[in-house]
Amino acid sequence: MFGGLPGGVHSDVLNVPIPETEEKKIRLVEEIKSRGRSSFSTGNFPEAEVLYGKGIEVMPDAILYANRALARLNLGKLAESVEDSEAAISLDPNYVKGYWRKGQGLVAMGDHKGALVVFEKGLKIEPANKALKKEVDKTRAKVEQQGLFDDGPPPISPATKAEKRAEKKVSSKSSSSSKSQAKASSAPPSTPTRDEEEDAAMLSKSDHVRGYKITKDGKKTSFFTHEQTEEEKALIGDIAPKRIDNAAAAATPAALKNEKGVSSWNSAGTWEEKDLSKWADESMRQKLDKIEYSGGGIKVNTTKVKLEEASASVATVRGKRRFLYEFVVVMSWEAEVEGTGGTGKGSLVFNDVAPDCDGEFEAEIKIEETDGEGTKNIRERVKGDRNSYREKVEEKMNEWAEEFVKMYS
Repeated sequence: MFGGLPGGVHSDVLNVPIPETEEKKIRLVEEIKSRGRSSFSTGNFPEAEVLYGKGIEVMPDAILYANRALARLNLGKLAESVEDSEAAISLDPNYVKGYWRKGQGLVAMGDHKGALVVFEKGLKIEPANKALKKEVDKTRAKVEQQGLFDDGPPPISPATKAEKRAEKKVSSKSSSSSKSQAKASSAPPSTPTRDEEEDAAMLSKSDHVRGYKITKDGKKTSFFTHEQTEEEKALIGDIAPKRIDNAAAAATPAALKNEKGVSSWNSAGTWEEKDLSKWADESMRQKLDKIEYSGGGIKVNTTKVKLEEASASVATVRGKRRFLYEFVVVMSWEAEVEGTGGTGKGSLVFNDVAPDCDGEFEAEIKIEETDGEGTKNIRERVKGDRNSYREKVEEKMNEWAEEFVKMYS
């Protein structure tokens, strides 16, 4: 039994009664979101589904519905995933991830045309979203490939293709047979020469019984000996051995692989990896330095960027490149509440920044101190899933990943 069921490790939040005050509800939902992200990162989708469901019960919002939609998508509950996405859009029509999740669900259900409409609606809300733009282009290509546009021709089924191939083969055989018959009937009878008549007479006596025949040069040979016609010789061409020159050697597979950046010793194209960790450390620091955020009456500034782990490499395997990286990032920040003078400071920790995170990185917030009025909203403005300091940091991390691939492709 997984931990998300009542009685498991999450029973303290799953079995607790719904709080009466708004502040306690917010705290409970924040804890549920944190545990849900943790369950999702470990691939425990049933547990994540239960946790997000509890959060919706306590305080339904677009983020919780979108998160549960993704969990259900991974569980194969496609119709329920689409329903959750629609609920997210209904609660917040400007929440782009709601459209994204619905589009993903429709794609999984095979409704690429419907998914394209949904992705395009999301892109209208956030035209600068590069990831969503890629989904639009990919889905549109799929729609065009399947011929699903109204003005496109109907798709040809595999059965229809097979029938056409069979008809083509029968037609080809019939045509070839009729041509052969026509050629045979139209050819004039040839008059045998005297030598041919003598050869025929010789064979008619006894040689045909023993399996001999006369070749064109007058020699007697086995009946099964085959002489190549001029047409056959032309088809075979010159098959004599030829010397390999430098130009031909340059076109060998090993030479071609070397041109793609594989080391000369690695002519077989096996695993080869180039370490770029030093560059990754410097470039990621520059990308994250001086990030600022302002929203919800709170300003957040970056005071320090610390990379507890920074590694990156490009691996080449049989001509294909893989872009690998892994970071542990600590973003130190200071916050100021506009109008009240309230302040706060702390850190935002990203323990796993890697290609398999799909551009969304789990974060842990640490608030060291707060002072003054209005500071209770600092947590949401720093760590929230959208319109937050965390979202700004994730955008810069994804920009770095795109530049990494472009630079070393």
